[in-house]
Amino acid sequence: MTYRNFPPYEDKVSLLGYGCMRWPTLPAPDGTGNVIDQEEVNRLVDYAIEHGVNYFDTAPVYVQGWSETSTGIALKRHPREKFFVATKMSNFSNSDYDFGVKMYHNSLKKLQVDYIDYYLLHMLGAPGKKGLEGRFLDNGLLDFLLKEREAGRIRHLGWSFHGIKEEFDKALALHDKYHWDFIQIQLNYSDWKHASGNNINADYLYSEIAKKDIPVVVMEPLLGGRLSNIPEHIFTRLKERNPEGSVASWAFRFAGSPEKVLTVLSGMTYMEHLQDNIRTYSPLVPLTQEEKDFLEETAQLMLRYPTVPCNDCKYCMPCLYK
Repeated sequence: MTYRNFPPYEDKVSLLGYGCMRWPTLPAPDGTGNVIDQEEVNRLVDYAIEHGVNYFDTAPVYVQGWSETSTGIALKRHPREKFFVATKMSNFSNSDYDFGVKMYHNSLKKLQVDYIDYYLLHMLGAPGKKGLEGRFLDNGLLDFLLKEREAGRIRHLGWSFHGIKEEFDKALALHDKYHWDFIQIQLNYSDWKHASGNNINADYLYSEIAKKDIPVVVMEPLLGGRLSNIPEHIFTRLKERNPEGSVASWAFRFAGSPEKVLTVLSGMTYMEHLQDNIRTYSPLVPLTQEEKDFLEETAQLMLRYPTVPCNDCKYCMPCLYK
């Protein structure tokens, strides 16, 4: 496993991070929806840790609110020094100070930990009351989180981003005041120069963060699975170039190659996906410039086959397109 370390921090973080938004589920016994398959989650976490993965990213809103509890159960079976856990303040629906503080303490309880290694202001990018000001600055929640970091109950404080450029620039400009320890962005070879929907080109996001020497956590390296579920002629193009590697491995090599990337998150529901990604990063073979050019040409080809911009986060359920 390739590890990344950015002094002065001592953490050696696995380049492959486990995104816990897509844990496997089973039909609920009472027939009302699904429940997490805890036995399979345990098996996936055990295999990941055994093969060098040590970063696990969850949030209060993942898997209909079950992810933190399930992730905590699986990780509790391992020594605390074997893993880094990341979670978020997902206070989209309620910016009240007490609500946010309660969410934070509930995360500690559900994850069964005394401290959180990487804590994020979840999904910045909206303006005004729904953005950084309304959710974290005006209500005093950021001051609370800064005190928690000072006390050591939060080891690293950062934020994840989906939204407009002005809000990204505004949050990044506050680095001198608040010292963001890391920033999480959507980065893949399609979004690098051809972001669609509400996303911003990742080459801009990454370059601006790198200028401030802040580690980057990558989300959506497969663009919600769309970079593995591709038209046949593009699939053939990638396989002909590297018959031994999976189509997904191209995307993961791209996401892991920038030098300021700390870890690349993947929501691995199935063991075969976990195993394939471990192979890609054990160790990482960084892309050459010629391979980067090849993927840029591939991204341009994919623009001719637009799809619904869905990352399967389920925040907007019920689905607007069904």
